[in-house]
Amino acid sequence: MRRSILAFDRVVVLLLGLVLVVVGVAAVGWQVGFLSDVWPDVPSSVDVDTGRVTDASSYAVLAGVVGGALVVIGLWWLLAHVPRRAVGSLRLPSGPVSGRLVVEPGPAVETAAEVLADDPAIRSARGAVLADRGELVVRLRATVDPDSDLDAVVAACDGVLADLARVLPAEQLRSRVELSVLRRGEVGPRVR
Repeated sequence: MRRSILAFDRVVVLLLGLVLVVVGVAAVGWQVGFLSDVWPDVPSSVDVDTGRVTDASSYAVLAGVVGGALVVIGLWWLLAHVPRRAVGSLRLPSGPVSGRLVVEPGPAVETAAEVLADDPAIRSARGAVLADRGELVVRLRATVDPDSDLDAVVAACDGVLADLARVLPAEQLRSRVELSVLRRGEVGPRVR
């Protein structure tokens, strides 16, 4: 979540909390009689004529506009809190030629997962680039057989990540490999 959304949330929650505390204390103080000590002109009861407001010709339009605005604000609030883990273009280090060089990391990571899946020690693999806790992370998920040689699996993953570091700006990315081991009953012929 972006810092601007977090700051906005904190300010709104703080103000809403303060308003609710003040209204709650005032309501309790009104019933107990404490409010009359602080505010001598406090009414003993409130007589509200709702007919004056609801019978007005502009009430329906005003209620619709306020309701629509609340729906739009609520949807914006919800969409602002949806986690966005996708990563856009990455900037490559500048070289001798002036200009800005960028690379899309998704296709490179998908290709790296395909190369990893071609290794005989790996059953299948898939990859993605995610934004995780303020860091860009290359995540490779590989599935292996239970009798696979772990050293061969680690060597294959290291080789693919080394190749990927030559293509993508390695100083901007972290890497994570998640291995899943098939159960004995799931092991079957590998189809290519």
